[in-house]
Amino acid sequence: MRPRLNPIDRLKINRSSSVKILCLRLRRIGDIVLTTPALAALKTSLPGSEIHYVVEEPYAQLIDHHPAVDQAIIIRSKPGLREFLTLLRRLRKKHYDVVIDFHGGPRAFTITLTTPAARKIGYHLPLKHRFYDLTIPRGKEEHPIHSVENHLNLIRALGLSIPSVPPLALPEALPEEREKVQRLLKQHSLQGTDFLVLHVGAGNEFRHWGRENLLLFLQLYTKEGLPLPLCLVGGPEDIDTASYLLHNLPSRSTLPIINVVNHFTLRELYYFFQQARLFIGPDSGPMHIAAAAGLPLVVYFGPTLPAHFGPWQTKAIILEKNYSCRPCRQRTCLFQDFPCLRQITPAEVWQAVQNLLHEPVDTPWRAEENKG
Repeated sequence: MRPRLNPIDRLKINRSSSVKILCLRLRRIGDIVLTTPALAALKTSLPGSEIHYVVEEPYAQLIDHHPAVDQAIIIRSKPGLREFLTLLRRLRKKHYDVVIDFHGGPRAFTITLTTPAARKIGYHLPLKHRFYDLTIPRGKEEHPIHSVENHLNLIRALGLSIPSVPPLALPEALPEEREKVQRLLKQHSLQGTDFLVLHVGAGNEFRHWGRENLLLFLQLYTKEGLPLPLCLVGGPEDIDTASYLLHNLPSRSTLPIINVVNHFTLRELYYFFQQARLFIGPDSGPMHIAAAAGLPLVVYFGPTLPAHFGPWQTKAIILEKNYSCRPCRQRTCLFQDFPCLRQITPAEVWQAVQNLLHEPVDTPWRAEENKG
């Protein structure tokens, strides 16, 4: 165990000198995106710092070439023991001044534990907190703290002030990635045309709105007639859902529903969202990418709470049901059919889309909770 630092010790960072910092958030999309304001604040407060960031390969595009990150250290999602030990030896040789564990999981904890540094900062988690110099609480259900604020508090724990809270920020698409997206936009006659985006997937089944709700929403969209194309987005796991939706839509619909599921890398998706007008979907990684792109959002929340993971610094209408079992650990559902999310009706989502398109609201804005 490491001796705890007192409040004076934590201020002993020479802001004018070069400070070498290792940041850890190995996965997933939304969790990594929500660390980016803390990265910007860290770089602003310590402009001479050298910031490295350990991230797993599927999510590397969210960090590689990030303006606040000097080096992305990319590892496989499930490295073998020899590969992981090689990483630990590599990090030991870099002589970091500070390690910031944004993650708190077993692998990130092991990296923090074995990497020499004068300052090790992390969350106050059972047993693990004894091995950090400074820890902060993540917040509790009765006193929620947004994930972005949690990460910013880790930066503040170093004695650094944050006069203004940064927005989400992701690496911009490379020229060839922008060209690919522009070709697709041209192919579907979306160049210079407003279009909306519907995320047909989710991080897991607990956050999935369900095929029936998605289909009913698309039927409303095509029947009621917003004169705007709607693009379906998602990952490889959502290909079957997109096919189901398109197969079951009325063929007489004159509004284009365009399937771009599994068409984009993460950077390309970010650039694609920058061309769109509005995002519709659940609490998910793509939702946070859309927020980083500055899109207005209609978001439906189920097992998670907006107070923890809501859209950051963008216009949003949030739909949720007031079930006493929220938030949950997303292991089992007491009701078996996820009513906290799936009882949000397509009509409610459709109305929220119209409100946000025609009556823009200040950010953030939350629809009145519906009692479940």
